[in-house]
Amino acid sequence: MKTKISLTEQNYRYLFENASDAMWVHDMKGNIVDSNKANEKLTGYTKQELFGMNAKDFLTKESLNVAREVRRKLLKGEDINQPYEQRLIRKDRTIRAVKMATSLVIIDGEARGFQHVARDVTEEKQLHENMRFYVQQITRAQEEERKRIARELHDDVSTSLLLLIQRLDTITSSTRPRLPGSLKANLEDLHTQVAEALENLRRCAQDLRPRIIDDLGLVAALEWMAENLIKDCGIDAQVKVVGAEPSLPDEVQLLLFRIAQEALTNIRRHAEASKAWITMEFGDDRIVLTVKDNGKGFEVPERIGDLTGAGRLGIMGMFERARLLGGTLDIKSELGKGTQVVTELPVQR
Repeated sequence: MKTKISLTEQNYRYLFENASDAMWVHDMKGNIVDSNKANEKLTGYTKQELFGMNAKDFLTKESLNVAREVRRKLLKGEDINQPYEQRLIRKDRTIRAVKMATSLVIIDGEARGFQHVARDVTEEKQLHENMRFYVQQITRAQEEERKRIARELHDDVSTSLLLLIQRLDTITSSTRPRLPGSLKANLEDLHTQVAEALENLRRCAQDLRPRIIDDLGLVAALEWMAENLIKDCGIDAQVKVVGAEPSLPDEVQLLLFRIAQEALTNIRRHAEASKAWITMEFGDDRIVLTVKDNGKGFEVPERIGDLTGAGRLGIMGMFERARLLGGTLDIKSELGKGTQVVTELPVQR
């Protein structure tokens, strides 16, 4: 048995007037013809004042361009992503950020106007911006601390280990009085262990903050990581550059390097890959970094937040670094067919 529910004009008016979201209707020329209580709160205008206004009166210049594009698509029957973001000018001239949905008002088969539903997200956006600022400051502080530790490891601890190796060389050299065979073997073994410790220490310092990125730039640092992947893991890694490398801010170079470093670390530890490709594309309006492998792949969750619960904090770190640069990061992976990580940034000029 089907129950038919009809919405009377009276019911519609009640829902319209008492909706928690701001709602208003304007005709094809933009003149406001209807508005609810929530819209009075959002805009600061009374219903009587709104009836004498045009929608463009409380839209910023950028929002007016968005509104015109939404109008054009709706009239042509094209799809639009809703809700979309707009910025409204209140009566007190403050700006509010809203998430808005728009629909055509059709009467007797003819478009007569537009209905809008808007929700104020100003505080939410401000909180997001504050969190982004704090993450940015933490990231900068982390990089400075890495740089300091790397410098101390290189200048202090590495120097001490190098002096120890030289002393051991002197003791075991053939010009010294002959040492008992067992003692000489122990000293040579100690020499080998110290030399390995020095090499590991230098590698650790390079991973913390490779000097090559400060001296030669991002592409050289990517090539250095690819060479290490070949040497340490036997993975055939190739670097391809498309376009001329521009002069990038230090922060942009560092964050892109960290994204690539994390992606290559995942290839090294988990992918069981034999090949890896790093592509750096420099365009007029965007920069794209792609890291790809032919490994075993994995199932990418539908929601990025699920990566945290799965223990993939490194991947979450890549997403956050891309967001800090105002860019996006996309991961595509298929079991048995490898993984591809694409970072795309707008060019800041």
